[in-house]
Amino acid sequence: MFQRDFMRHGAAAVLALAGGLAGCLASGPAFASGSDGGGSAETGKAVAYNMGKGVYASKLACGTCPLAGKSLDAAMARDLLANKGAVTLTPEESQALDAYLKRRFRL
Repeated sequence: MFQRDFMRHGAAAVLALAGGLAGCLASGPAFASGSDGGGSAETGKAVAYNMGKGVYASKLACGTCPLAGKSLDAAMARDLLANKGAVTLTPEESQALDAYLKRRFRL
């Protein structure tokens, strides 16, 4: 009697466990380490910060730019916030540069 009940219910339990294990193994890569971004989108302040960082690198600190070879520190950031370093920036670039400098140096 026990053997017959085990065969009837035990086989279903084994199949359920096997299915659960297969499901766990299939979702394993979701927890693996790596550099795949996963499709997360930047919003708000992160976009402005990254754009400002790019503006600084391409318009102020590039090889032929006014601040080429100079180290960016809090004092220079304050000067840039007051006067954009004698370069022409669009209003969007200016706002992004402000966001970058203020966040990076906590100004």
